[in-house]
Amino acid sequence: MSKREKRLIKQVEGLRKQAEKHREKIETEKGRKDTTRDYWKAEIEEYEKQADEREEILEKLRKK
Repeated sequence: MSKREKRLIKQVEGLRKQAEKHREKIETEKGRKDTTRDYWKAEIEEYEKQADEREEILEKLRKK
């Protein structure tokens, strides 16, 4: 496994973990002025999108 693969795996794990934290915030916390539930939902979508993109790159690397 190359360094790039390891880095991508860690990035995917981190992004998924961050998205999970935001899901917990939606359930437990009340929003403030700049961190509303809609904001957290948008962040979750962005984290998931980035994680999916990195997984695609990782799959391409493994096929080579």
